[in-house]
Order: sequence, then structure tokens, then C-alpha cells
Amino acid sequence: MKTLRRSAFFVTSAIVLIIFWIASAAKAVPGQSGDSPRKIIDFGGGGWKDGQVNEPIILPNPKNRSRLIMFYSGMALGGAKGAIGKAWATVADPFTWHEDKENPLIAPDPNVPFEISGIRLDAVIYHKETTEYWIYYTGNSSKTQSDAIGMAMVSAGKDGYSSVTPANVKRAAENPILSPGGQGRADEAYVSQGAVVREKGHWYSLYSYRTANQVLPGIRLAESTDGIHWLKQPGPDLLAAGPESRYLEWHQIYKIGKQYVMFYEGYNGGTRWGADIAVSNSLTSGWQKRPVKLIDQTKWDNYSDALMYHVATPAIYHIGNRWILYFQAASSGFYSVQHWALYGLELKGFPEHYTTH
Repeated sequence: MKTLRRSAFFVTSAIVLIIFWIASAAKAVPGQSGDSPRKIIDFGGGGWKDGQVNEPIILPNPKNRSRLIMFYSGMALGGAKGAIGKAWATVADPFTWHEDKENPLIAPDPNVPFEISGIRLDAVIYHKETTEYWIYYTGNSSKTQSDAIGMAMVSAGKDGYSSVTPANVKRAAENPILSPGGQGRADEAYVSQGAVVREKGHWYSLYSYRTANQVLPGIRLAESTDGIHWLKQPGPDLLAAGPESRYLEWHQIYKIGKQYVMFYEGYNGGTRWGADIAVSNSLTSGWQKRPVKLIDQTKWDNYSDALMYHVATPAIYHIGNRWILYFQAASSGFYSVQHWALYGLELKGFPEHYTTH
């Protein structure tokens, strides 16, 4: 009897282990589950980010590799009066962020016509030669009903963070560095959200635009030899919103090996904002979309319409041995009247599952 009971025990244990293994494997299916998204920065406070926080740009601190620095935008409810702030975290804990007491780092300048109504973050490049952060942003003017792209510089200082203050920020004298009607191509009244990449001494800006009849229909290209003076390139859009999405707005470029990966936000037919991916072997051509449902927030652990019906401003970063997706999210309903917070999520199965053609 003891032998039978012992055998039954081992069989039962084996069955339990198999069930546990199957459950664990099922949970790790890319894009279906995994860790729950964690809120990293909240909206509110009655000030510069009372309505939402968005556009997370994260860099390794160039003076302290155990730390990260984040630049991000904040807005009033409805998306007005945007400004830019900063925060820090450790590489060991990329989900715990410390907002700076001096925020906002950059606020709209009422004396600068193209940004009097608000600014939004586009991209940040650490410029090694000058030991500065070069901050690219979109400025909006309600007077002229237009958007343009500007740039500001701030020294990284001795520790990569404490000298990054409002007093040390200097706007480029050439601002706006990218205008709707200039630099070799007419984009009517709006250019915005320039995802800036520096590679082998050359600069690329993959930017959004609007026309009188189209809102954010695609992404176009501008190039530069110094990151300040830009020339728009002719030809078709690098990526078009349709037919899957009505709008295609903020986006981020990340290079993985020899492949470029673009995370972008799409508005799918007027219902929901979601995070999408496109890939290419070249910055300047050949961009191909991955399936729209590849990143599906409704499959995440603890999803609810009250927290993550909308997902936007997605960006991926390789931190430690993990790929972390950062994004903003809001409840169901028309997106412009919702509050948006920033979240982080370890993206299981990246990059293999998400970037393969």
C-alpha cells in the first residue's frame, strides 16, 4: 500500500508540475499576457500636467550608467498648454520614477510665436561632442492655427541630471528648425512629432504633418548634417495612416541590430487609440507595418476600460536584460476629455515576436 501511495503521490506531483508549466508557458505568450502594466507617473496637481502625461523619452544617464533620465510632456485637460518635465530612475528599477521638483523643465514661451499655446516632446539626443541633451519639441500657436518643430539644448553637467534645469535650457536661435511651409517642401500649416535619429554623423527626422483636408495622414522625412538646419525630402510618405488607422501621430525609432523599429500611435477608425509597430532595414524607405493587433492592451493582465481603453505615445527601451514598453493610457470615451497617465510594461517576446516580417 505504501508503494501504491508513493506512486500515486509522484504521479499527482508530475501532473501538477505539468499543469503549472503549461499555465506558465501560456502566460508568456507574447502580446497576450505577462506582467501587469505599472503606473509610473500620474497626471494631476492642478498645474502643468493636470490633464495628462505623455511622450516618454528615456536615456541612460551619460554620467551615471546605473541611472536613467526621462523627458516627458504634460498637458492640461483637453491637451492644451503643454510643457516638458524630467524624472529619474535606476536601471535596476525602471518602474519607479522620481519627478523633479523644478518641473516643468521647458514651458511655452509667450514671446516665441510658434509655441505660445503649448509644446510637446518629440525626441531627445545626447550630443556627446557638447555634452548636452538636444531636446526636439513641437510648438503650437492658436493664433496662426499651426504647429512647428523647435529645439532646445541643456548641459548634462557633472552628474547628467542636476544641471538639467529651466535656467540652463537654451532654445536654438534658428527656431523653429522645421516649419510647415519651408525647407524644401510645403506641409501647409502643420509639422510635428519629429522622431530624430543621429547615425554616422547624419541626422534624420521622421515627422508627422497635416493638410487642409487630412489630419495626420502619414510620416515624412527631413535630413540634416548638424541637427539644427534641416531639409525636407521629396517623395511619398514613409508610412501612411490608412487604411488601418485614421490618424498616425507620435512615434519613436529604435534600432535593433540592423533593423529599425518604429513604435507609433494610431487612431483606429475613430474609436480607440492603440500602439502599433512598423519595421524597416532603412530609415529612409521600406517601412512595413506589423499587424495592428500585435500589441493589444485588452489582453494585458488587469486590463479595464476604465484605465487603458486608449493607449498612445508608445516607446520601447532595452533596460538591463528587459524590454520595457512605456506609454500613456486613458479610460474609454472621447480621448481629448480623458485624463492620461504614464505606464510601463515588460514586453514579453520582444523583439522576435514583434519585429519579424
